[in-house]
Amino acid sequence: MRGMPPFATPGYGAHLYIPWWKADRHNELDFPLGYHVEVGGGGFAIPALGFGAQAYQQSQGYGLAMKKAIRDAYGSGININLSGRGSTVPNENCYCEIDPDGAKDKWGIPVLRFHWKWSDYERNEARHMRESFTAIIETMGGTPLEPMPGPEEGWGIATGGEIIHEVGTTRMGTSPRTSVLNQWCQAHDAKNVFVADAGPFVSNAHKNCTWTILALAMRTAEHIADERKRGTL
Repeated sequence: MRGMPPFATPGYGAHLYIPWWKADRHNELDFPLGYHVEVGGGGFAIPALGFGAQAYQQSQGYGLAMKKAIRDAYGSGININLSGRGSTVPNENCYCEIDPDGAKDKWGIPVLRFHWKWSDYERNEARHMRESFTAIIETMGGTPLEPMPGPEEGWGIATGGEIIHEVGTTRMGTSPRTSVLNQWCQAHDAKNVFVADAGPFVSNAHKNCTWTILALAMRTAEHIADERKRGTL
C-alpha cells in the first residue's frame, strides 16, 4: 500500500469472513460448487531490519529521493492472509478401505487406508480463488508482495486431509451396498449403533460443518427417543 497515509494498528488482528458471491452464476464457472474466504492478518507492518536498504534500492540514492522512498514504504506493508475454503465434489478416487497389509492400531483393531485425489473441479476452484484474491488486493489499491502459486503448484490447493473439518467415511444412504448408515444415522448392520458426528455426510460444503453436525445429532437423538417409546429399539 505504498504512498498511503500510515495508520497505527498495534494489537489489531482480523478474522473476517467473505461468503460465496456467485451462487446464482455458476453457469459462468468451470466448477459446480463454491467457496468462502477467510481473511486474517495483523494490520500495517512495522518495518523490519533491512528496510533502509530496500528504500535505498528503490530510490537509488540519498537526500529527498531517499526520504520519499522511506515515507512511501514505511508501514505500507499489510500482513493479510486470504484463505479459500472450497466445496469438494465426491469422486471415485476418494475412498477408504481396511489396510490390505494388515496394519492394526495399539488395540489390535485394523486401521483404515485412505485414498485421495483432487479432480479438475477443485483445481479450477483453487485457480478462481487465486484470481479473486489478486483482484481483492488490487482493487484495494495494493500490490501482492509474494507470488501466488500457479498450475505447477496445483494453484496452492492443500493436500487432502490437511485442513480441519473432514467429513464422511460412514456416509448415510438407503442401501447397505453403498452406505454404512440409514437416513437416521443408524448403522445398517448394527441397529444399536448410531453415528452422530460428521461421518454421515455424503459431501462437504465450503462452510464449516458444525451446525449441520448439531442438527443431525439432534435429529438422531429425537429418533432414538421416539423408537424407545415405541419399544422398537
